Amino acid sequence: MKKIGIFLIFLITGIFSASCNTKSAENITRMSGSQLEAIIKDAKEVKNYLIIDVREDYEYEAGHVPNAINISVQEIESRISEIADWKEKNVVVVCRSGRRSRSAAEILAKHGFKKIFDADGVSKYNYKLVK
Repeated sequence: MKKIGIFLIFLITGIFSASCNTKSAENITRMSGSQLEAIIKDAKEVKNYLIIDVREDYEYEAGHVPNAINISVQEIESRISEIADWKEKNVVVVCRSGRRSRSAAEILAKHGFKKIFDADGVSKYNYKLVK
């Protein structure tokens, strides 16, 4: 009887875990700061990526990753049409710590973006920021 109970717990846990995995998570890949920095430094390669800083305007203006545009996580859903041409291309999201970039990545996935990269935040990696 004890074995059946344990089996049922594992079965229910497995079903719950599988139902929590959404399609959107499949399109989101973690990217280290060093990987993003290597892309930025390669003039040819950086053209294959849209880099979006999803922090607030004042944070972006204080210093941001080179080549990044600013669309805050609060605005990204309402501004999807501005970046719709990138749905099948590489899109990198970056913020301060990683929380807002993850939220933005999930919003992009929900809207059909296929190649989303969630990069280390500016407080986690020592990017050479520009103003």
